[in-house]
Amino acid sequence: MTHDICGNLAGIPDWLYYSSIIIVMLISAFILEYYKRKNHQTQPRRIFELTRFKFVKNFFISRRTQLAAQLVIVFLFFTIIFAGFYGNQHPGRNIAPTLTWNIWWVGLIFLILFFGKMWCYACPWDALTNWLTRLSFLRINKENINLGWKWPRQLKNIYLATALFILLTWLELGYNITMSPEATATLGLTMFGLVFVPGLLFEKKSFCQYGCLIGRVSGLYAMFSPLEIRSRDLDICHSCKTADCLQGNENGYACPTNQYLAVMDTNTYCIMCAECFRTCPHDNVALNARPFAADLAGKSKTRKDEAFLALILFALTAFHGLTMTPNWKIFVRALQFDGAISQLGAFSIGMSICLVAPILLYSLFIWLSRAFSGESLKSYTEIFVQYAYGLIPIALFYHLAHNAEHFFVESQKLITLASDPFGYGWNLFGTANLRLDPWLSLETVWAIQVALIVIGHVFGIVISHKHAYGVFESRAAALKSQVPMIGLMVIFSLISLWLIAQPMEMRTAM
Repeated sequence: MTHDICGNLAGIPDWLYYSSIIIVMLISAFILEYYKRKNHQTQPRRIFELTRFKFVKNFFISRRTQLAAQLVIVFLFFTIIFAGFYGNQHPGRNIAPTLTWNIWWVGLIFLILFFGKMWCYACPWDALTNWLTRLSFLRINKENINLGWKWPRQLKNIYLATALFILLTWLELGYNITMSPEATATLGLTMFGLVFVPGLLFEKKSFCQYGCLIGRVSGLYAMFSPLEIRSRDLDICHSCKTADCLQGNENGYACPTNQYLAVMDTNTYCIMCAECFRTCPHDNVALNARPFAADLAGKSKTRKDEAFLALILFALTAFHGLTMTPNWKIFVRALQFDGAISQLGAFSIGMSICLVAPILLYSLFIWLSRAFSGESLKSYTEIFVQYAYGLIPIALFYHLAHNAEHFFVESQKLITLASDPFGYGWNLFGTANLRLDPWLSLETVWAIQVALIVIGHVFGIVISHKHAYGVFESRAAALKSQVPMIGLMVIFSLISLWLIAQPMEMRTAM
């Protein structure tokens, strides 16, 4: 394992970095040429219903199964809280930072990639809120301790969640929370408060639908996932007079995020709670496997708030990577002007620059895309919103590439910490003194990182191309508009490659 004396892991070597740049450029040129020669055709939607297997259906919709999953996650949540407040405050001897940042935060992105919003199925903050407001674990109790207020109309968008995501990033990195057990536990309790208080005040799960930063980030990423909950037969939905999946009945609760199966066509706001399976009187709900990125490729209803979050996702995931490189520390020190600005102030200025710069760059390339198309009457805003969805795969796969290094290099610490989770000197399972090697060699991790970024780049171009046909009626105009967009995606992918070529600071102390 290659690292320097400061605990920074070596980035990908120069030969792999420059080879990756060539690969990205060649793939971009090939895809553009391919679409010039290929007529655009809408492919039939391919799905395979998993709930046709009775054991899958019973496992997924059982309240006891869900309760068991929630109890495990809630136990781990309370372990983090106790360890954070009462354990040894050295991050290398306390399970809270490793379990939170190396296992949950890293693993969450991989979970979303393959299983969509399944985290929401067992979310500890939502589970605790349900149990406390319903006064029940399994029994259906419609008499909730809830004031039933309407969610404010001005907040019926995801700008609140976007603002909270920016705030979380500022707190996490500005105050170095990943290295502090107490701060990690405090953040965990704060998240519970953000879910519980709206759960007492507002109808259904309004905060989950509009305000939850984790739910909204995972909602955009989940459009890439190969799992979905959908109606089996839309004709049955359209003939249904009661809409029990939306309203609820004696068998289950109303959909907590107001998703109606007759019109739901993306994973974004479904939290996979399985209530629709329990309430549908026609057994017309299915858990399907489908091709990756099906929602992104076929999305017809786009939203400005989602487009801005997509941009911010790329900006902040890249920013996460940048702050763990030596270059960031040099940059922050330069911003301090020999002490004239505090470190936190310089950090905040640097974060603002890193947040705004990609948005401005994207805005410029959208203007170029509109100009290249030759259709000046097309709305700039429409192009801006439509093409932003092509950035989601690039953000997602850089996020995966960044997290892969932390997971495969650092997560083995959990085995030793399991024997002494609070740093009290215990050795419960005989593993406290083990010194384990990383799961994979650094060379293998480098190959995985590069492959992930290239995959994200390919999907980004393909998704952007498909959205071009939703904007321009003319095939020629759609293709011309893609020339600047492919250029932009090359820039963003090269930024991702540059970041993994830098020495990377470990997320928690060894």
